[in-house]
Amino acid sequence: MKSDENLQKKIRFAFYFCRQYLKSKYTMIKLLGLNHKTAPIEVRSKFVFCEEDIKRFVPMLKEKGIVGAVVLSTCNRTEIYIESAGHGGVADFDIFEEVLFKYRNLDKELSTHLYRKSHDEVVRHLFHVVSGLDSMALGEYQIVGQVKDAYNICEKNELVSPLLKRLFIKAFEAGKRVRSETNINLGAVSISYAAVNLANKMLNNLPSQPALIIGAGQTSELTIQNLITKGCEKFTIVNRTFQNALDMAEKYKGKAEEYNKLESLLLENNIVISSTASKQPLITKEMVEKAMMLRKNKDLFFVDLSVPRNVAVDVAELENVHVFDIDDLTNIVDETLEKRRGEVCAAEAIIEEVVIDFGNWVHTRNLIPCFQSICKFYHGINKNELEDFIKTQKQIDLPKASELADQITNKIIHTMITNVKAFTDNGKKREHIHLVNQFFNQN
Repeated sequence: MKSDENLQKKIRFAFYFCRQYLKSKYTMIKLLGLNHKTAPIEVRSKFVFCEEDIKRFVPMLKEKGIVGAVVLSTCNRTEIYIESAGHGGVADFDIFEEVLFKYRNLDKELSTHLYRKSHDEVVRHLFHVVSGLDSMALGEYQIVGQVKDAYNICEKNELVSPLLKRLFIKAFEAGKRVRSETNINLGAVSISYAAVNLANKMLNNLPSQPALIIGAGQTSELTIQNLITKGCEKFTIVNRTFQNALDMAEKYKGKAEEYNKLESLLLENNIVISSTASKQPLITKEMVEKAMMLRKNKDLFFVDLSVPRNVAVDVAELENVHVFDIDDLTNIVDETLEKRRGEVCAAEAIIEEVVIDFGNWVHTRNLIPCFQSICKFYHGINKNELEDFIKTQKQIDLPKASELADQITNKIIHTMITNVKAFTDNGKKREHIHLVNQFFNQN
């Protein structure tokens, strides 16, 4: 009896070892990231990636063995999705983090703000992100464009692997279904909406208050749209590229000014809403001090939607100067949350469907080398047997004989592939794939 128990333990250990070995030989999807839930703006700003950063950083990961990567960096999150072929390397999160912290020259203590996800966890998380379920503003739509931009940057620079390409295509599908089949975005607010709503609460009679918009990107455009909805028509747009500011001003019947007039524009505007990709503060304490003296200390409101901040932290120390960053908008965003919370369950059900669909595709993809081995094996037999048959015949219709041999071979291959799919549960049983590969002398 005891010997039977020992034998069972050995068998279980053998199967465990086999699974771990096989797991290391197959592709893996991993994610390292942080967002508004795990890190304050001060930390998030240290991990912001622009396109040039991505082009320099991903090759460093490739040196550690990754197949492809997509880097998503917004004001609320930085997430690095990778595909690794296993065999150690960057598949180990410690090495993954080491590359990241080395590139950013940051203290490893900040790693406490990071989350680490693998396999189905990554798939489910990305689908939540694109569907707006992981946003500060539940159901907001702007994240879709941000994810598409991140994906397009990496694809343009040939950093995306086929597996990640499929993953992101399915993510966009999941997001589209969630928004079309549920009411998750009904009454949803954006960060720009929250910014304008905050300004409306802080200032009396918002329509009469002149506003300065710094930046001419998507967030700034949404901000202008929300200002107009609130009745505000006195707004000025300033941007480093003046033509972009001019185009937006003409579109919304506002005013555009050159970027070098930024400091003087603080005198005539009571609210400043900023959203740019600048890595350094555009508004300094010294700049605001001068403006406040000339404004005779009249209240000045800043709403900074940028990460890193466009408004220096110490600006808030000045009297009658009120500075709000993106993390200060949480309460306003939460006001509409309860109205849509019931839609989350419906959205989750859709996401699970697409997660399963993607998982089935991944498992079937694992069978491709196996199918190639089967085809090579039987076509090899076909070739050798046909050659031997021809040698023994004095007269033969070679094209007809070859056609018949191919028909027989293809029927055998079809039957074998059907049986392998059933035997491996469409690629889910990796131990069984390994056995089939061994049968055809493929390791």
